[in-house]
Amino acid sequence: MKTPDLTPREMLLSLDYVNKILGMTFSKDEVKKHLERMRFDADISGEKILKVFIPAYRGDILHQIDLVEDVAISYGYDKFQPIEPKLSTYGSGSKAENFAKNVRELMIGLGFQEVTTLILTNEKDLFLRMSLQKEKTTETENSVSAENAIARTWLLPSLMKILEHNKNREYPQKIFEIGECITAQGENARKISGVIAHSTANFSEMKATVFGILENMGLQCKVQKFSHESFIRGRCASSDFGFFGELHPKVLKEFSLEVPVTAFELDFGKFLAKEK
Repeated sequence: MKTPDLTPREMLLSLDYVNKILGMTFSKDEVKKHLERMRFDADISGEKILKVFIPAYRGDILHQIDLVEDVAISYGYDKFQPIEPKLSTYGSGSKAENFAKNVRELMIGLGFQEVTTLILTNEKDLFLRMSLQKEKTTETENSVSAENAIARTWLLPSLMKILEHNKNREYPQKIFEIGECITAQGENARKISGVIAHSTANFSEMKATVFGILENMGLQCKVQKFSHESFIRGRCASSDFGFFGELHPKVLKEFSLEVPVTAFELDFGKFLAKEK
């Protein structure tokens, strides 16, 4: 019959390391006291090195930092006084991130809900279900799943899948995404796309939404007729930053949607270029 070995493990803990990590000036006796509170035993006979005896049930103690964490817990995180780092510079958000933040807040203010989808997709969702001809894309090597074999070139198909999975939910549904796309040349392109789905969704409603976004961002543009196979002919338009319109019934059928859907897609790169 075998019995478990409950002999405590030994680990050396540097007093200087404890104080450096925690920004304190603990003495050996103080560190020993905190370790004992956490059910460790410690030998403080060394000058600046403590020999810590770790109970058999503490399998999570692997390195010195794990012991330091327990010392901090015993001392109390609320007792540590914050110190401002002595840095010559301070970090700040990039222009693109600040712009995205403003657009995100604006979309939420317009009643949209943000979603996040995968950057990897497949040819069927990206092109065929959107009534588009297949185009060149950036493909993954040795993809695990055919569902996630290529990088998306635009966001709208991802939002359509969200609507498809929520077709039994209450309408109206208004969702948007700010996300990365990858061109056929492997270059990143950040875009924003949004959809509105309900029984009376129409081109005019989406046009007002897009104009509201641009005006609130201090941007002006000219709108012109635009032909896109995913949208109803005559109910699609483009601007300097992207396109918008009312989705074609063929596309709605592909995603099993029974209400009209309007959508837009705008390019962040064009936003930032216009601001310059």
